Amino acid sequence: MSSNYTSGRTTAAQLERDARDLASNAQDRISDTVEQAQALAQEQYDKLAASIRRNPLQAAGIAAGVGFVLALLARR
Repeated sequence: MSSNYTSGRTTAAQLERDARDLASNAQDRISDTVEQAQALAQEQYDKLAASIRRNPLQAAGIAAGVGFVLALLARR
């Protein structure tokens, strides 16, 4: 009986370590993914800002058009 108890404790301890390892690996992968997403978002933001600086009238026209369409949709 003592052997089964010890074996069960060993198995439980190993399962706990495995679960902690999996959680740690998942956290690392999520952190990496978030960092990549932030870098991509910053890159796209920089491209958009540069485009607006090159063509401010076009950007203002697009913004006005989008605002007009959103206003029409909001009234419904």
